[in-house]
Amino acid sequence: MKSSFNYRVLYRDTDAEGVVYYANYLGFFERGRTELLREMGIDLKKLRDEEKIVFTITKVECDYLAPAMYDDEITVTTEIASKTKARVIFKQEVLRGETLLVSGKIEACAVSLKTFKPQRLPRQL
Repeated sequence: MKSSFNYRVLYRDTDAEGVVYYANYLGFFERGRTELLREMGIDLKKLRDEEKIVFTITKVECDYLAPAMYDDEITVTTEIASKTKARVIFKQEVLRGETLLVSGKIEACAVSLKTFKPQRLPRQL
């Protein structure tokens, strides 16, 4: 399953030169992961409140290929690249039209809120 959303770059997303600040792509990726999980029927709030499971990010790899600029319309895509019993690796991209701007792999681990030790992924994954 692949999820995507469009976003218009705001002034607050950029540095003094009007270029998207590199760390802001992680925020775009977080929204992408949240949207994908929602589309898969996973309610992160319910998972936290009822099953006492949250996701922690354990690894991030990003390749910055070209800049997004103020007022650009970008598309963020997210899909699951692989998973184990407790971890999932998301493949994510930011595009402007057909141009790939940033690609990333983000590893998330499901952990218990009580112990912060790895837990089995939700059944929906």
